[in-house]
Amino acid sequence: MCKLLTQVGLVSLLILLLGWTLPATAQVSVQAGISRDSLVRVYDTRTIYGYGDRYIMGGRQLPFRKLKTEFAAGVTSDLYRQGRQDRAVSRLLGVGAIAALVSSAIIRKDQRAGGIALLVAGIGLNLGSLRFTKKSTELVDRALWLRNKDVLLGAR
Repeated sequence: MCKLLTQVGLVSLLILLLGWTLPATAQVSVQAGISRDSLVRVYDTRTIYGYGDRYIMGGRQLPFRKLKTEFAAGVTSDLYRQGRQDRAVSRLLGVGAIAALVSSAIIRKDQRAGGIALLVAGIGLNLGSLRFTKKSTELVDRALWLRNKDVLLGAR
């Protein structure tokens, strides 16, 4: 008998809790609908996302150099600045790699050892360029992610 009363008490408590939480859940979904629409509007107009080597905000394309004005001082700006520096190093190494590879092809006819050395140097410079490109992309993506989070949820 005591077990039956305990089960009836638990069922009653469960029904009572459901009765109170369902109207609260309905109110939250209505309020979430309003804030959801405003979040969608902010997401569509103010967030930036990368599309290959291009960046898009509000349906229009932003060149990489214009991203500078979109970051507030602090972590995001520092990440962007470091990514920009790594991008410049990557381009410099890429130009050096091309120059070494072209020189290798020209010199290789007359001086085989020098041509091979330049070929190896060109390959090394190209690999370094790829490493800096990857690092730059990761830093800028992280800066954009933090910036978009701040735009959507408010500054920390």
